Amino acid sequence: MDFVAIDFETANHRGDSVCSIGMSRFSNGLEVERYYRLINPVQPFHPGNIRIHGIYPRDVVNEKRFDQLYPEIRAFIGEDSLVAHFAQFDMKCLQMTIETYNLPKIKNEYFCSCILAKKTLTLSSNKLVNVLDYYGLTIENHHNAADDATACGEITSKLLQPYDYDIKGFLTDYHYQLGQLFSHRFGPDKNKKKQVPQPNLLAIESLQPSHPFYQKHIAFAGRIAGLNRQEAAQMLTTIGSFFEPSLTYQTDYLIVSKSEWQKMGTNLEGKLVEKARQLQGQGHSLILLPETEFFTIL
Repeated sequence: MDFVAIDFETANHRGDSVCSIGMSRFSNGLEVERYYRLINPVQPFHPGNIRIHGIYPRDVVNEKRFDQLYPEIRAFIGEDSLVAHFAQFDMKCLQMTIETYNLPKIKNEYFCSCILAKKTLTLSSNKLVNVLDYYGLTIENHHNAADDATACGEITSKLLQPYDYDIKGFLTDYHYQLGQLFSHRFGPDKNKKKQVPQPNLLAIESLQPSHPFYQKHIAFAGRIAGLNRQEAAQMLTTIGSFFEPSLTYQTDYLIVSKSEWQKMGTNLEGKLVEKARQLQGQGHSLILLPETEFFTIL
């Protein structure tokens, strides 16, 4: 999946006072192109905003306005989906500025890396720097639009890695819909009815206490073929196991998807698998199983 991570800095509290833009294009988890421009907002700067991003009026007085840069901004985005960390702010800036200058509206879909982190991780705070730290990543100049956009793209790739870098897997698991500029926000899909798995999911018979998974705590790394989180939880309950939404000290088995299993032992190894190895090194009797062996045992 290709997407464009985007970040704006503003001169004041108004969404259409953008004074810089950063964009970073990612393809299958890797950054392939970057864009950064200072922008003359033709509006006054508030001292509070200057303290955040360090951009002064003198820095942009000779820069182009947003409407003058819009053709190249629009060309860079193309048809790709947009992502931002706390997208509510950045999409508001983009839409308001387009409307202020009466420019042609774009209809790109978008999503929010902050919401992805909130749904899939268990952090006390989902701010950009916190999520970066979780993945062992750093940022040189926080609140520089270029660096923030790249950082957003990097954590988005990490968050989508279990879904083979495709947002569709997340949308299915959490019953979300992509946002669309000038149409609707990224959020729960209220028109999609959640399917409740039946007790006989995957035609699994009732298991005896002697079964390897009976009364065991089981977590998943990556997206298991043909199985979303809701189905996995129902299936494990049916067979007498406990579904773990994340890896804990109680976890007995970590079921690793085919794509994540292939990355084991490489620099692309997932954070969950890495954590499982650490627990094993600390003496925990945690077993890693590829998804094919998991279904065989079932």
